[in-house]
Amino acid sequence: MEQLMTIHRTQVRGFVVVQVRGEVEALTAGRLGDAVTEALGDGRPVVLDLTDVRFLDSAGLETLVRVTENSELRRGEPLRIAVDQNRPVVRPIQITGLEERLALYDSVEDATSTTA
Repeated sequence: MEQLMTIHRTQVRGFVVVQVRGEVEALTAGRLGDAVTEALGDGRPVVLDLTDVRFLDSAGLETLVRVTENSELRRGEPLRIAVDQNRPVVRPIQITGLEERLALYDSVEDATSTTA
């Protein structure tokens, strides 16, 4: 599974940034959810960086909704998701209408430089 997706955690401007590379799908979506949930436990705002994701399926979309809801419950604000107009990520979000539900940003810089 490490070959399909890697997760790296950093800090930018007081935010925890969860960087994801690879494929977010049925085999890896659980790891993504766990990583974001753990990051939310730090008490700081979280940005999920999907700019290096090359595949996102329905399990990944489900996970994005779940971790966004978790962020809203824990922090009172949605999870900030950087997508960089990455077609393999943006297209499934648009097709499902989730762009209305998710807090999408064009970059990690945009997500960390604005207030909720």
